[in-house]
Amino acid sequence: MRRKIPAIILLVILSMAIAIWLPVESFAAGPKNVFYFIGDGLSTTQRRAPEEVLGKTLLMNTFPAVGMYTTYCLDSTITDSAAAGTALASGHKTNSGVISVDPKGKIAYETIAEAAKRLGKSVGLVTTTSITDATPATFGAHIITRTMQNEIAEQYLVQGFEVYMGGGLRHFVPKSEKGSKRKDDRDLTREFADAGYSVVKNKGQLNNLEIDKTTKVLGLFGASNMSFHIDRKADEPTLSEMTAAAVKVLKQNPKGFFLMVEGGRVDHACHANDPVAAIFDTEELDAAVKVAVDFQKEDADTFIIVGGDHETGGMGLGIGLDYFVKPEIFHHARKTHEWLGMTFEKGGGDPVALMSNASGIDDFTPEEIQAIHMAAENVKANKKTVNMYNPNWLAFVYADIMSRRSHIGWTSFAHTASPVIVTCVGPGNEKFGGYYDNTEPAKRLASLWGVGLKTWEVK
Repeated sequence: MRRKIPAIILLVILSMAIAIWLPVESFAAGPKNVFYFIGDGLSTTQRRAPEEVLGKTLLMNTFPAVGMYTTYCLDSTITDSAAAGTALASGHKTNSGVISVDPKGKIAYETIAEAAKRLGKSVGLVTTTSITDATPATFGAHIITRTMQNEIAEQYLVQGFEVYMGGGLRHFVPKSEKGSKRKDDRDLTREFADAGYSVVKNKGQLNNLEIDKTTKVLGLFGASNMSFHIDRKADEPTLSEMTAAAVKVLKQNPKGFFLMVEGGRVDHACHANDPVAAIFDTEELDAAVKVAVDFQKEDADTFIIVGGDHETGGMGLGIGLDYFVKPEIFHHARKTHEWLGMTFEKGGGDPVALMSNASGIDDFTPEEIQAIHMAAENVKANKKTVNMYNPNWLAFVYADIMSRRSHIGWTSFAHTASPVIVTCVGPGNEKFGGYYDNTEPAKRLASLWGVGLKTWEVK
């Protein structure tokens, strides 16, 4: 007579069989939700300067895990955002300008966003630059050069992430539309809509979204980049508002989500050496971080990481032998260098009055007034400014006056090789302390989920 196998043994055998049969991803552990915040151009000084001005500690600077990583890429000690973003997104280094493929464009690198999708999670990309710009592109596209923004937009459609928000409308509309940068008649906004996306183009439309478990969103809130935070137009959502809207969509998935949020224009501010734009865009990035922290209070199975892709401008607190920064200079600032430069180009007017309106300064020195008038004449004569991030010479002089008066210094108009600080909170944050390479965050995030990041040949 055969003896019956106890039920408990059968259960164990069945469990082992299922474990062998199911893919590893089915048992992925780690945090259900991940917020990946990237301040473009953001490192230690960019994170400290707003604290001097605001008189409070940034939320991102209170997280328990603190690390720092190098930023060099394969072909340069000083990286660009494409190579840096590729490292942060995929755990692989590549050359400047290259988006999540090897330098020859032959091997594609799976990104942490794609790995999240592979695990059944929902995914979102949010930025204040064009959604097709380098940093968001490194999470959702694979292409040999960052300049191919039309093709990046097309890859997003195929990729099928649940949320895309930022600027960049000109890369989605057909060439027949004014301002389009496309070279064909494809209307990607219509194609996204046909694929089930709600396409929104202003703050009101974003606020009125009806969200359910099937909602997907393409938010395009500007032809190119969105405005700097304190120049924000009434119909533009803030970074924190976009983040909150993205969370409402992504949290519908019971398996969780991955959301990359970029404060992209901090980089542009630092390229222009404008401390006003840099400080207040970093403050708004911190407001977006607060959205994540508030969500984490509702769902503790949430990991938040805040870093940068590289440092820009060589920003420093203190000039020469003067140790004392003067944060009060920014307390009445109303606009950035970009607003001032573009406003003068469009309408002219008294450049000193415009400068006063933007800066909140009403006691310019004779030397400053002379520099302002000279800059205005240079604008009228169409003289080329220092770099592409200053619309004109008046914008440059504004940034220079605000820097000198506040005793904030700069070593460059470009990126630097300075390491970047990173802070984390949530399950597994203890794995992100220390000093390491910029390829590590993606690898460590993947390890929290118990997966590896794949590669494949580009066809």
